Amino acid sequence: MTRSPLPHIVSVLALLSLALLGTGCSSQPDVVLASDIPTVPDMEQRLGYEIKRRQGELVGGRFIFVGPILRMDEMVESIDSKFTSYGWATERSTWLFPRSEMVYSKEDRRVLVILDADQLEPSMSRAVYKVSLAEQAADDGTPPSRDDSKSSSD
Repeated sequence: MTRSPLPHIVSVLALLSLALLGTGCSSQPDVVLASDIPTVPDMEQRLGYEIKRRQGELVGGRFIFVGPILRMDEMVESIDSKFTSYGWATERSTWLFPRSEMVYSKEDRRVLVILDADQLEPSMSRAVYKVSLAEQAADDGTPPSRDDSKSSSD
């Protein structure tokens, strides 16, 4: 009498499925290119270009992320929390739906964060990081580091 290979195949498939569960969805890194710039929560980094480093520190580049933006207020708060936890200061935060912009600074570096919620396909919303040195940020059309809303009485 020959034994059916079916129980053996079922056990192998069960073991393989258990092994794949542990490696199934790989999580995204917490920071961009092993730097001190946090990634966008629940979004996947799709592209990075014009990358510049200074003594190992990320000082320039543009990074594009894709993923869901269902509630802009929650996304902005989540990004703001992540940046401040890495020591970045919020320079500006202008958020509306479907587009929001935030600027974070740390020493002589700045990150402009642009969020564009896709209203037809929310899971395909985009976030763009523009990393630059503070003096180069004016070339990107972002306002200079100082706060122009404060009046000077000198």
